[in-house]
Amino acid sequence: MLRPTTLLLRTSTLLLAVVLVLGFVLGLAWLLTAQRHAETNQQALQTLQQQTLRLAHLDTLLVRLLDAESSVRGFMITNNPVYLGSYQNGGSEVERTLAELRSDRWSDGTQRASFEQLAQLVEGRWKLLTANIERGAVSPTDGASGGIGKQMTDDIRRLVDRLRAETEAEMNATLFASFGRFAEARKTTNVMGMGVLVLLLTVVVLLYRQEGLRNRLATVLRSENRRLQEEVDARTEELRNLASYLTEAREAEQARVARELHDELGALLTAVKLDAGWIARKLPADEQDSAASLRRRFDHLLDTLNEVITIKRRVVADLRPPLLSDLGLVEALRSLTQSWRSGDDEWQIELTLPEALPELPAATSLALYRIAQEALTNARRHASADHVRLNLEMDEGQLVLRIEDDGSGFDSSARELNRHGLAGIAHRIQMLGGQLTIDSKPGQGTCIEARVPIAPEA
Repeated sequence: MLRPTTLLLRTSTLLLAVVLVLGFVLGLAWLLTAQRHAETNQQALQTLQQQTLRLAHLDTLLVRLLDAESSVRGFMITNNPVYLGSYQNGGSEVERTLAELRSDRWSDGTQRASFEQLAQLVEGRWKLLTANIERGAVSPTDGASGGIGKQMTDDIRRLVDRLRAETEAEMNATLFASFGRFAEARKTTNVMGMGVLVLLLTVVVLLYRQEGLRNRLATVLRSENRRLQEEVDARTEELRNLASYLTEAREAEQARVARELHDELGALLTAVKLDAGWIARKLPADEQDSAASLRRRFDHLLDTLNEVITIKRRVVADLRPPLLSDLGLVEALRSLTQSWRSGDDEWQIELTLPEALPELPAATSLALYRIAQEALTNARRHASADHVRLNLEMDEGQLVLRIEDDGSGFDSSARELNRHGLAGIAHRIQMLGGQLTIDSKPGQGTCIEARVPIAPEA
């Protein structure tokens, strides 16, 4: 269940990434297309503006020329210089208009040639007007029908009309092309907009699907974690029960062995000692060599038996301390510390014990005694400590046992160290529902503190 859901989530994530990349590419293409259409439309507007300006220049040129002709004709009729205003003011404007048309960008050579012809006719017509003013009369070549002047004006009008018609055709073509591009741009925008909407809808669907897959995966993970936690708790409980059973079985076996040693072996050793003493008393009291030798042997035998009995008592006390059940935890701890002091090899043990304790369960007394026994063993044999402080006290409804030493210490955070004794201490505290604290650093000694409730947990 977990693996297919994870695979679906990865597939959905990959598909979402592909859709996002496609959306990015489509958006970029949309922007580039819009930019291209904008540039094309701008060029079209500039072309239309230029063509419109050309029409205005052609109209201005024709109007100024006609105004100049009317001005000269009025002057000829009235001989009044006031009529020459349009002629005098229009010359510079005609020259400027011709210059602007000459700098214009014509579509082909035919239009350029037509404009050059128009420019020559305009300049020629203007020269005729100037000559008429200078003579004060109409040129004789004009005649009743207008002659060459009228012909030039008609040619100018015809060329202007043709250039205007061609320019208007170009404007219409530009407008039609712009309308076509507008339609294309609208179509492209619609297509790309629909594509973006489809991609957005796809993203929403994929995100919704991913959310559902994540919820399913979270549900599966919670269920799997719950199952694993239950399995771990069950295994832990089994191990705890097994460890408790082994600890209790070991204590029971030690108690049985202690009873056997005390009852059976103790009785045999006592009988042997009594028999050896009786035989020693029956030996002759003379100082013969053989009798003296036998007496020395029996005395040595009695001393050896006394040592064996002492060792037996110490072994019995280690296996099942009799003081623990007879006199309580305080006296058992005091006897334990005394047993660690021996002659020249004496090391300092600072003991702080209460005067009395409330009645403790046997399991609590035995666990604290074993913890103290293990801690003293570690301090002397493994940490090479010279000074140990053992403190037992009551603290807010808890019995606190603290053992501190000045030994070599160890790194309490290191997991690779083999410390089965400390593990046994921790297990005993756990069995009693207490709390264990171990504080140790290399070269700075060790402090073991065990806190257990006075009343055992139900």
